Amino acid sequence: MKRWHISVLDKELANGLVKQYGLPAFTAILLSIRGITEPTQIEAFFSEEETLSDPFLIKDMDKAVKRIKKAVTSGEKICIYGDYDCDGVTATVLLYSYLTSVFADVMYYIPDRNAEGYGMNRSAVDKLQQQGIQLIITVDNGISAIEEIQYAGSLGMDVVVTDHHKPQDILPRAVAVVNPHRTDDTSPYRDYCGAGIALKLAIALEGDAFSVMENYAELAAVGTIADLVPLTGENRTIVKAGLRNLANTERTGLSCLIETAGIGHLNAGNIAFRLAPRINAAGRLGSADDALRLFLTENDEETSGMAKYLNTLNTERQQIEADIFAQICCLLKEEPSLTYDRVLVISSKGWNAGVIGIVSSRVTDLFGKPSIIISEDGDICKGSGRSIAGFSIVDALFACSEYLEKFGGHPMAIGFSIQHEKIGDFRKAINAYANKLDKMPLLSVKVDCILNPETIVPDMVHQLQQFEPFGYGNAKPVFGLCRMHLDRIVPLSEGKHLKLAVSKGRARLNLLRFSTTPAEFPYSEGDVLDFAVCLETNVYQGKESIAFHVREIRLSDFDNEKAMYELQDYDAYKSGILAETLTDKLPTREEFAAVYVYLRKTRRAVYGIDSLLYGVRKETVGAFKLLVILEILRDRGLIEYERELDKLKIKVLNISVKVNLQASPVYLKLKEDIHHVGKQS
Repeated sequence: MKRWHISVLDKELANGLVKQYGLPAFTAILLSIRGITEPTQIEAFFSEEETLSDPFLIKDMDKAVKRIKKAVTSGEKICIYGDYDCDGVTATVLLYSYLTSVFADVMYYIPDRNAEGYGMNRSAVDKLQQQGIQLIITVDNGISAIEEIQYAGSLGMDVVVTDHHKPQDILPRAVAVVNPHRTDDTSPYRDYCGAGIALKLAIALEGDAFSVMENYAELAAVGTIADLVPLTGENRTIVKAGLRNLANTERTGLSCLIETAGIGHLNAGNIAFRLAPRINAAGRLGSADDALRLFLTENDEETSGMAKYLNTLNTERQQIEADIFAQICCLLKEEPSLTYDRVLVISSKGWNAGVIGIVSSRVTDLFGKPSIIISEDGDICKGSGRSIAGFSIVDALFACSEYLEKFGGHPMAIGFSIQHEKIGDFRKAINAYANKLDKMPLLSVKVDCILNPETIVPDMVHQLQQFEPFGYGNAKPVFGLCRMHLDRIVPLSEGKHLKLAVSKGRARLNLLRFSTTPAEFPYSEGDVLDFAVCLETNVYQGKESIAFHVREIRLSDFDNEKAMYELQDYDAYKSGILAETLTDKLPTREEFAAVYVYLRKTRRAVYGIDSLLYGVRKETVGAFKLLVILEILRDRGLIEYERELDKLKIKVLNISVKVNLQASPVYLKLKEDIHHVGKQS
């Protein structure tokens, strides 16, 4: 269950774009919805030319270029200090390749994820000093390495920082700190990833944007897509240029990895979900050096073996990730109280720190809440977190910095290290921060516009293609099909997926719902539903048709938003927070009866909270009260019940004896808490 945010369509504005620019109506509608309405915006959005702003507009870029050029011309030993994720690897390869091309004496260093962790560390600085390094250039890190950079300076090494992560209040004492997120930076664009900043640095060093884009845009594009920075403005320019370059890349290793990953059509989606994970797998399970060597080696035999190795690592990563996720699900079933927190903080021993960020994404998707997963191995533990739109998890992390050793990240993703003994206090502190908010943001789906199913034609899909590349900040358009009658549910691929036959008026459509079995599907034939779908082109035996891929489903006559806020209230109550909203939440006999009778009548394995509430058809029973009723029915032995976010697994038990529901400890505690709230008010 998600909140649906349906964009408002200004029909007059869209019609104006059609008349003024001769655009197809569907294209004009999407442009107007996404706020791309001025001539310069439209031209820039659809332009194929690589136009980037002057890199010297970024604060300290001039200082960085001056110091690096001095090092190159005087033969100083330079080290590029990178990071082990896809963004860090591509940024390192990009800058290393460029500096090699101008005959610099350059090497690279990527810290080991497990042994050293993220960013600069003293041990690495010592190693570099012993190798005679005189200048360190960081890529995709360095902004939080205050002490390490000061230490490098004490050993006689200069540091140039290039980074895109949020700075702390104090900047490192480096020769230059190139980070558009500095408060004193006034450059026109700031949402680059680490590889994007490295590209801008190379352009500044070379003085020729065209040649740098021609040679390195594909590396910056892969890093940009992988790091989930917005695909808007200059990032869009970088990715479009990079995707063109990728089609004919001369980088043998990159080409070989694309082939090994089975990528036929090079688009942002395939880069994000098929190429980037294989690059990331090196740093997560092996060594990021494996990915770097793949990019830098030109021997066909070597690159083929390396690409296959990364492919194997990625398969292993997927299995490890699945095992950890399964363990977390078991842990949360044993300790359901953890799921009531606004920020889920889950920790255990034996979890591979290299994959916990991916697992965190899955936990956040499942529960609709920010989550943080901590690997407890050793005295110093490693954590990674993911958030939902509207809750800056990095701001929350900064607010709890007293509990942490090292930390950093973005509004949507964080990484940190923490002493084992402080995990409990950290969990309390970050939830205390979140509890200061009146309401947490809701997990939502953005719907670009509602479509009339009778007017959908294949040319609409062709028009969508010009809006690519799709990704964060330029999401693939999602369309609403509202008040559709669900005629038939057809299992596909041995029940792994579903085909949903729906109708409205004269329209008959087949929608595809992937990764959902018939038993997991919470709706029934005959329901009237709204579908959020993406449109794809399907060609079979030379005939083109539209494929409708279902992203989200909701009951047409149900208030998702109200139910989701009630679920927040329920979780707050279960975590010990008493609020005035409790006063009308004690179930009546009639409400118990309405829920129980409906369950006995339908006896489904899985219900959605929406479908169950809608089926009960009792206005006084909202999501909060429904979950209380289910708890009490379970407590009294009438049902077996598990909740997974908005999915309810319920089995009605055959009980012949009469049961006093109001004697349940759950009922009595709620009654007492309501009385307590009443006395306070």
